[in-house]
Amino acid sequence: MNILDPILFHCRLQPEAPAICAPGIDLVTYGRLEQCLNNVAYRGLAVGITPGQVVAISVSQPVVHAAFILGLSRIGVVTASIGTQQLPKGLRFDAVVSDRNEPHPEIKTIRADPSWTMGDGKPPALAHFPRGADLCRVHLTSGTTGEPKGVAVTHDMLLGRIFRYYAAYGSSFARSSRLFCDLALGTALGHQLLIWTLAKGGTFFMRGNNAETMLRAFDAYKVETLVAAPSGLSEFVSDFGRLRCRHSFDLVSAAGSLLSRSLSERARNRLSPNLICDYGSAETSNAAMAYARDIEQIPGAVGCVTPGITIDIVDEAGRSVPAEEEGEVRIRGDYVANGYFADPEASARHFRDGWFYPGDNGCLTPDGMLIIAGRQKAILNVGGDKINPETIEEVICSFEGVTAAAALTVVNTRGIEEVWAAIEANRPIDEGRLRALCEQRFANIFVPKRFVVLDALPTNEGGKLDRSRLAKLLKTN
Repeated sequence: MNILDPILFHCRLQPEAPAICAPGIDLVTYGRLEQCLNNVAYRGLAVGITPGQVVAISVSQPVVHAAFILGLSRIGVVTASIGTQQLPKGLRFDAVVSDRNEPHPEIKTIRADPSWTMGDGKPPALAHFPRGADLCRVHLTSGTTGEPKGVAVTHDMLLGRIFRYYAAYGSSFARSSRLFCDLALGTALGHQLLIWTLAKGGTFFMRGNNAETMLRAFDAYKVETLVAAPSGLSEFVSDFGRLRCRHSFDLVSAAGSLLSRSLSERARNRLSPNLICDYGSAETSNAAMAYARDIEQIPGAVGCVTPGITIDIVDEAGRSVPAEEEGEVRIRGDYVANGYFADPEASARHFRDGWFYPGDNGCLTPDGMLIIAGRQKAILNVGGDKINPETIEEVICSFEGVTAAAALTVVNTRGIEEVWAAIEANRPIDEGRLRALCEQRFANIFVPKRFVVLDALPTNEGGKLDRSRLAKLLKTN
């Protein structure tokens, strides 16, 4: 079986049922979804896209983007969703299908437009039918170093990851047929939840044109489950209060990064008492989870190890350490990746002897609770997306008058981690122009929310930036 088989089954079984909805933008039924993905598949073949090719999708409208993913997967194409992020150096796409104006001069660009989804909707003539062992998707991830990498998954691997949701999340999630996902389709979890929802005949909701429209849709469609990163979760908590929304979800899942205690409490009071914390990555999928109420008193706790996953804590020599002793986290499982796509160098660093090393330090309790003590390196992790601080610092230092810079994450008053930048300067700095420069180079989550000018950045005895001292210093500013 491939990932399209159960979706196409529901297209024929319940053609009038809603399949994908971006409130205020578009709603597609299963019958229309089948037509759209068949039309995309037909057009893809017509422009020379062939089974087995790796094709990047850069389509702005979310529902249409989903149709492109499914339509190209229908003909055996390996897809990857891209935005404005840097692409992995070793990953060579055969083409990029795009309706945006961002240039990708190193890749064959095929222009996408609404006509791709139009046509008679008949199934294309296929010389190759995708099978379980075929690759179907490359998830782009910053991995453990902040440098972008690709994680390739097969149809069987993706279906196996989806099946694990039933064991890990319990009956509420299993029964959910209307799910709102605040994560982009370019993320591993966003894509997996799209397939999971459609494969069971449910309705997959994405961001609409504004908060008020989305909140009305939660009530109108009786949306049962919300999945979001902590930053998105905080936004919904604020919107629910501002717009006096009374909707309550059966289940809310916070994924991507650690959830602060204050946000956990506000989300449970406003959105749902059933708030789950999910620890995982594109390399591993869901590796640990717990109800937020059960771990909020345990600093660093991210959840219990999920079925099908093994987590081990090792010392510097790679030897397993006893429970409650801190060391380096490593993970393995049936559906954990065994390397990075087309990147043997990064694979050798982070995948060893059947284990994936995510770059976290932590420990396991005797009953299997995973505690994360911190990152091995100073990678900035905002809502699950990661970046080297040096990447931001280099751009800031290119601004006239800035002589030194340091980027780091700071927990704001709402309990959300955001990027701040400390700078040294030899003249007054126009903060608006500096922020505009950063907005041109980075996704919004990596644009510093505050620029703090200091007389001197703190350094250690070796003359290197002391990030821990800087973090304490910024708390007083």
